[in-house]
Amino acid sequence: MVVHQINPGASSDSNIYLVIGSRTVLIDAGTGNESEENIAKIRSVLNERNLDMIVLTHFHFDHVGGLRDVMDEFGSEAFAGAGDAPYIMSGDPAYTLSELFGGRTRSVEVTELMDGDTIDIGEHRLRVINTPGHTCGGICLYDEITHSLFSGDTVFGYGVGRTDFVSGSAKELTLSLKKLSGIDVKTLYPGHMDIVSDGNRAIRDGLIMMGGMN
Repeated sequence: MVVHQINPGASSDSNIYLVIGSRTVLIDAGTGNESEENIAKIRSVLNERNLDMIVLTHFHFDHVGGLRDVMDEFGSEAFAGAGDAPYIMSGDPAYTLSELFGGRTRSVEVTELMDGDTIDIGEHRLRVINTPGHTCGGICLYDEITHSLFSGDTVFGYGVGRTDFVSGSAKELTLSLKKLSGIDVKTLYPGHMDIVSDGNRAIRDGLIMMGGMN
């Protein structure tokens, strides 16, 4: 499994990761403001391979606004956690926060993922972990072999996702961090900021920040 960060340094987009195995998976799609550049980079990395699927960690616009552009370009199927998928499909601005970013979420078809589902990319499998708190149906993706976690906005290298938006919950986020603390996480691929090599520390620090270490 090889992970490429598509858009390092992008100002408004979330981090976008392209995971390459015997199948290819794009994790999150950005706002769409830089879709032309992102799609060109994805095509370059794929080197004439297909993009098999797109997985959204949650429904906020900076992660899903570019979804339609990527789907139209590659014909890929999109997936998201069952709690968030309906709001991505409807493009509900109260949930996606599209107006906050000055954009509009276009409705798309999204297949629901459940806690414990696995995404088979060949020698590696990404396990879906429900982590509500930042949104009601946010997910993380965990690779058991490399101990890598794609954490969306649940936890960053330094900090955690906000809980004051619609459907956010500090209590749920704390429970999600406790859930993640039971997993050995080496490399953390967050939805924003830098990739870090000690995911266990990041999760522990997030729990301390949320007052959940008791």
